Amino acid sequence: MPRRVGVIGLWHETNTYSPRVATLQDFRDFELLEGDEVADHNRGTGSVIGGFYDVADTTLVPVFSAGAWPSGPADRSVIAELLDRLDHRLRKAGPLDAVVANLHGAMVAEGVPDVEAAALSVVRDVVGPVPVGAVVDLHANPSPDFVSACDILVSYDTYPHIDMRERGAEVMGLTSEFLDGRRLATSVRKLPLLVCPLAQATDATPMRTLQEAANERAKSAGIARVCIVGGFAYSDVDRAGMSVLAIHDDEHAAAAKDVLNETVNDIWAHADQFEVAREDAGSAVRRALASSRHPVFLADVADNIGGGSPGDGTVLLAELLAAHARGAVVTIADRAVAQQAAAAGPGAVIEAWVGGKTDRRHGAPVHVNATVERITDGGYRTQGSWMTGQHFSMGTTAVLTVDGVTIVVTERATPPFHSEQLSSTGVDVQQAKIVVVKGAIAWRAAYGDVAAEVIEVATPGVCPIDIDSLPRQTVPMSL
Repeated sequence: MPRRVGVIGLWHETNTYSPRVATLQDFRDFELLEGDEVADHNRGTGSVIGGFYDVADTTLVPVFSAGAWPSGPADRSVIAELLDRLDHRLRKAGPLDAVVANLHGAMVAEGVPDVEAAALSVVRDVVGPVPVGAVVDLHANPSPDFVSACDILVSYDTYPHIDMRERGAEVMGLTSEFLDGRRLATSVRKLPLLVCPLAQATDATPMRTLQEAANERAKSAGIARVCIVGGFAYSDVDRAGMSVLAIHDDEHAAAAKDVLNETVNDIWAHADQFEVAREDAGSAVRRALASSRHPVFLADVADNIGGGSPGDGTVLLAELLAAHARGAVVTIADRAVAQQAAAAGPGAVIEAWVGGKTDRRHGAPVHVNATVERITDGGYRTQGSWMTGQHFSMGTTAVLTVDGVTIVVTERATPPFHSEQLSSTGVDVQQAKIVVVKGAIAWRAAYGDVAAEVIEVATPGVCPIDIDSLPRQTVPMSL
């Protein structure tokens, strides 16, 4: 009888400092699928689940997948609904020989500080002691309880995240080997080291050299895999911080422990290289205006939508407008203004207060008299490296101009992971002088090849460069 492997997903990068609550509608807008919908949505795409389907030596049973763009925690009713749906669909799936899971690793909900552990508790309650393989984000905060519920746990190797499909295929392959008789386990070490995402780029030091050294250790020790997990510092839970995972055969447990210990020591030896400092918005804008190279990309790091910020930070917008920075492009999430512009229509001039409406941590609303250039539905399908082939929607999107500054106002906060986000609105970034991106590193996968110069800016917000500026209540664990 063919082996039946269940496919599940529960993905959300939760910024516990963000005031933007994750709603059930947020999951519907991004991904809330059951049964065959899971396969239809992901097969052939660059997602983790798409990678599961690349390995065709077993029968995959699509069960349930939920995901939403990063934000603050979901409330009790939402997480209860998601876990109930997972339980229901697992029971409906029938007997399973194994389960593979696409999880984030840093998901937090009201009353459920460790969602991944809770999700695998549901899995174990329903399917029992079958092999479980999972993929997590490089920004995961895996707890010991979560790791112990997995047999195989692998994180992305890249940031920007361009290897999601490959990691899905890897975990599916290892799970198949487990079913063939190879007994694998995952061990973890955790460091109480909270790192700004700017220091986690895997094509630069220290992450690149740390990963290279860890991989050499794993190869020499004969263990299946080692992962350095950068962690997600914008989460006020005790499991936050860097981690190291080792996937190994049962007989290599001692060798895996040595690899973990040596890798942890290596990370501590390079801890000072994770320290980051950048200039403020005023200085960054002046430098961008003085540059002879175009386009200059200004990374609005603390309003990193991919890290859970609201995307309506106005500090850089205000500086650019004050400087009459013709040729600048800024994206702002503001549902009310997007709808106001759509109602007025192209060619109209509207008076509005743009941005700064979620809270005041990201700047105050900016008053504009703007010309409505274009209105789109905000939908696009990406051919880029992040979830290649999938469809995304910013909701109603308005392209406004104010004194030569272009403001792309979106109904929904959407991370700048795809070049199609702007090209779909008619904005050609290669013709711009300055482009503001609401992110830290991940945007480089979309625009890195066209950015003539990059200035990372120490803006205010819930994803600050200075991690110590956050009002943290918990103490990161050491393991």
